[in-house]
Amino acid sequence: AHNVLGEANAITSLGDVYLHRDRLEDAEASFERAVQLYRQAHDVLGEANAIKSLGRVSLRRDKLNDAEALLERAVQLHRQAHNVLGEANDIQLLGEVYLHRGELDPAQQMFDRALGLHQQAQSVLGEATDVYYLGEVYERREKLKEAHASLERAIDLYRHAHFVPGEAMVIEKLREVSLLLKDSQKSEALLLPDTKLCEQDEPSASGSM
Repeated sequence: AHNVLGEANAITSLGDVYLHRDRLEDAEASFERAVQLYRQAHDVLGEANAIKSLGRVSLRRDKLNDAEALLERAVQLHRQAHNVLGEANDIQLLGEVYLHRGELDPAQQMFDRALGLHQQAQSVLGEATDVYYLGEVYERREKLKEAHASLERAIDLYRHAHFVPGEAMVIEKLREVSLLLKDSQKSEALLLPDTKLCEQDEPSASGSM
């Protein structure tokens, strides 16, 4: 069993290299073999992680139904192994599947669920990515203030996790949302020229941004 497990771990590492190099067919073959070996070794956690990786490959290949089925299976196995972080990562990827389909309600539900689990697992990096994706959901819903707030929070979390690529990615997205927000505020001002007279005693809404 030890040799089988060693082989499974080696093939999983190879699959990760292929995935990183965008050799998706080779990655898929490696992870499929790893799933078989982990099953043979009765390693539930290893099997769950390999199935999640297969789900990631399917997502990258735009095979969304396959990705959804694999990730739901990974959730079950991570739950069985009492691995909260693994379950959180699976659910985050499920959110990505729904986002790719433009199904914003289930996407938001998944990212909210993943966020709670990442907080439970004390994974700041996972939490940052959940909050980033929630910002993307809000942007697609044209809830630009909520999107802006989510992205600002994601930047803080990535900084806390010392993950510079994540921070850079969110800063780019925040710039895009800020421009959209300015445009929408200008449009509102053009549509409602008399609002300043009505609201002169109230603090500016944009002051809180």
